[in-house]
Amino acid sequence: MPSYVFKDLGTTTDDDTGDDMAIDIWEPQQPLTVTTERLSALAAQISDAESGNLASLLGEEGVKRDAGLMTQPEENWSVAESLSNEDIVRLVRFFTLAEMQLPGWEAGKRSPVIPLVKILKARSTFTPELRKWIKASADNRYLPNGAAL
Repeated sequence: MPSYVFKDLGTTTDDDTGDDMAIDIWEPQQPLTVTTERLSALAAQISDAESGNLASLLGEEGVKRDAGLMTQPEENWSVAESLSNEDIVRLVRFFTLAEMQLPGWEAGKRSPVIPLVKILKARSTFTPELRKWIKASADNRYLPNGAAL
């Protein structure tokens, strides 16, 4: 089962030693690894995304941890090709709503919705209804097809 490692810049923490001076220490985050299991778990959360509860479901840590998924290169999403059509549709809905609901999840032309839609189109399972739903649910002008040539 393929997995891809994505780069992340890490976070800073405040080293409070009790001295008058506080020192910020940069702690690099572990690389974000996306597997079919992780994508399936996100797809399963679509009902919470549709009800507007995505931030509370993922929690502050999860929102920060997974925000890097939104701007990964298109080729990294080939891992989703092993998912069912239903799971890919759920991911399209999840990432469309996540971009609207979660701070730091804005993706523009690098949205994962675009390569996921390409997978559905290659399978001839991208429906006009899903296209209309994406357009109605997002303010990202690049969705669902990406940048115009």
